Amino acid sequence: MFLGEHEHTIDAKGRMAVPAKFRVQMDRGGVISKGMGVCLSVYTMQGWEEKSAELASGKTSDDLRDFERRIYPSASEIELDGQGRMIIPAKLRTYAKLGTEVTVAGVRDHFEIWDRTSWQVYQEKLEAEGGTIPF
Repeated sequence: MFLGEHEHTIDAKGRMAVPAKFRVQMDRGGVISKGMGVCLSVYTMQGWEEKSAELASGKTSDDLRDFERRIYPSASEIELDGQGRMIIPAKLRTYAKLGTEVTVAGVRDHFEIWDRTSWQVYQEKLEAEGGTIPF
């Protein structure tokens, strides 16, 4: 399970250190893709396969085709280097409007990478909406 909020940076080569607590789960690599909203989603390989099956299961053929064309061409397999870093492809960095300062947020079965300012604005919006937390 991916939990917590971590502040990281992306270097000039597009590398970002994966939070230490997440690295163990990413030992066999993973997949990075466009996320919900202006962020990127990172799944373990198993998590990616499970999520793909779940999302594809209830779609008509036209909806499935559009979904597959949106998600899979932009997704990339990732591996961590010896220092626990992953490379975020340039197209995905552009899509999520990532600068050098990012927030990595654990979201149960995956983690998301947000531009730090965008993450803060999103969190402020959630707070302002005043939803209740079920715990």
